[in-house]
Amino acid sequence: MSKPHLSFRPKAELADAIRAAASEERRPVSQFLANLIEDALAEKRLQRSEAA
Repeated sequence: MSKPHLSFRPKAELADAIRAAASEERRPVSQFLANLIEDALAEKRLQRSEAA
């Protein structure tokens, strides 16, 4: 199964912050972003289930 490809072009300041945060965690930027997005979506689902 192939991985889905998404394109994302942040502003320069955001890109620098993302690279710095990924470097701090010693992870590739792609892995850092994947984990960040997964965490954000999980939090959103949790908030929805608590509201119901």
